[in-house]
Amino acid sequence: MRKPRSRSLVAGFAASLFALSIAACSADTTDGGADGAAAVTLVAAADPSLLPYNFLDTDGKTWKGINVDLAAALSEKLGSPITFQSAGFDTIVPGLAAGRFDLALTGMFDTLERQKTVDFVDYLAAKNNFLTLNTFRDVASMNDLCGVRVGIPGGALESTLLADASTECVKAGKPAVDVNEFADLDATVLALRSGRIDVTPNDSAANAYINSQNKDTMKVSGGYLNEGYFAAAFPKNSELTKKVEAAFSEIIDDGTYAEILREWGVADRGLEAPIINGATF
Repeated sequence: MRKPRSRSLVAGFAASLFALSIAACSADTTDGGADGAAAVTLVAAADPSLLPYNFLDTDGKTWKGINVDLAAALSEKLGSPITFQSAGFDTIVPGLAAGRFDLALTGMFDTLERQKTVDFVDYLAAKNNFLTLNTFRDVASMNDLCGVRVGIPGGALESTLLADASTECVKAGKPAVDVNEFADLDATVLALRSGRIDVTPNDSAANAYINSQNKDTMKVSGGYLNEGYFAAAFPKNSELTKKVEAAFSEIIDDGTYAEILREWGVADRGLEAPIINGATF
């Protein structure tokens, strides 16, 4: 796995302030461009456990990851800096709806259910598989998890997929899927390492990164839901949605987008153009 790019963003608030409301942050300004106009600082929610999309460097405050590099490129086109704010994954959509964040740029699926609350700009094709310890059998699909202890971060889309798979297991006279939810991806991987769960289904880039750090003990196999999109999320009807769509189009056209995806090993998941609310499920 590559070393993180130098294009990184420092968390806009100290850890001691993470629990405070930042509803007023969208009004923050910094010195703007050549005309001296003030530029609005955009606050992006992100779960810092979602390697390699968003994570904190060893100093505990500098953000790194695919989305961080993309945010830096988008900032140049938008003329506004983007500051990342740490948030639990299951708090991000409610936070957008409440106006606490201007956008979310984290490992989030665009889904029809989520579109009832927020809007999306899709920017990355989905690809998912299963992470297990080396000592566990390969997992082919969600239908291969009857009676298996599965761990996911709270609020993950996989919760619905696993519930559907568990129903099918029971209908077939097999044990239900044993689903366990954790605070974030870090806690989920820790549960896998310690043997409290057998499998965690997740994004392929995240699993590849985790596996690269645990080559002697973990492996990936199978696949599921290799359709749909990862997306930036916005409060419903936000003017920023169209602006970010245009900014994505610009970094796609000038090659910056492809360069970032290539350096993070996900070039095969790039889109030819961003899509607003492109979910089909």
